[in-house]
Amino acid sequence: MDEKTLRQTLVEVGLDEKESEVYLSLLKIGETSATKISQESKIERTLVYYIIEKLKNRGLLSYKLKNNVKYYSATNPERILEDIREREKSFLKILPVLEQIRTKAYEEEVKVEIYKETSGLKAVMNDMFKSAKEFLILGEQGQIQKNYPMIYQQYLRRLKETNIKEKVIVKEDLRGKIWKSKNTQFRYISKDLLSPATTLIYDDKILITIWEKPLFNVLITSKKVADSYRSYFNHFWKIAKK
Repeated sequence: MDEKTLRQTLVEVGLDEKESEVYLSLLKIGETSATKISQESKIERTLVYYIIEKLKNRGLLSYKLKNNVKYYSATNPERILEDIREREKSFLKILPVLEQIRTKAYEEEVKVEIYKETSGLKAVMNDMFKSAKEFLILGEQGQIQKNYPMIYQQYLRRLKETNIKEKVIVKEDLRGKIWKSKNTQFRYISKDLLSPATTLIYDDKILITIWEKPLFNVLITSKKVADSYRSYFNHFWKIAKK
C-alpha cells in the first residue's frame, strides 16, 4: 500500500494531515528526535513540537530522555483502533440525547387558529401586546384605519403605551396617507409585489388578516415558520423604498 493511501486512511480515522505525516515518520524511522522528525516529514520543527504534543495526548507516541534530549517513538498502531473505540463509546453515550433534540425539532407543533370578525381581531390584538417587543407588518393597505377606526385608535394607543416598535411595509400609493407614530418605521413597495392580505409577525407567531368581509384572521404559532417569515420580511425590507 502506498504512503498516500496510508495518510488518507489515517485522516479518515481522526488524525489531521500533519499528525498523519509525523506519525508515519515515527513508524518508519523508530525512536528519534524532533529534528529528525522535522526532516523526515518536511514539517517545520516548531510545528512538529505542537503535533508531538497532540499525538502524545492521544496516546499515539511516547518519549525517553537521553542526555537532556527527548527521543520520540510511535506507539503500536492498534492504539489508534483503541482510540476510535473509546470515541465511539463516548459518542454512543450522547447519541440518545442528540436523537431527542432532533426529534423535538422535527416534531415542533404548528398551531393554527382562526379568528373571525372584529371580536376575533380584538382577541388577537390582546395577545399581540402581551409579550411582543417588535411587530413586522407586510402588506398594510390602510384597511384597519379605513374600516375599523375604533380598533385602529386602540391599536395606536396601546402601541404608544407599550413602546413596542414596528416596521411596516405598505404599498407605494399610500405614502403620506397612513398613520404616523414615533414607534413606527415605514417603507414602501409596489402594490404588485404585495398580497391582498396583511401579514404581521411577532414572537413565534404569524397573523394573516384577510380584510374582505367577513373579516378573517389566521394565527399560526411556530418558531420555525415565524423565523422563515421574518427572513421573507427582511428581504422585502431591504428592497423597499424609504
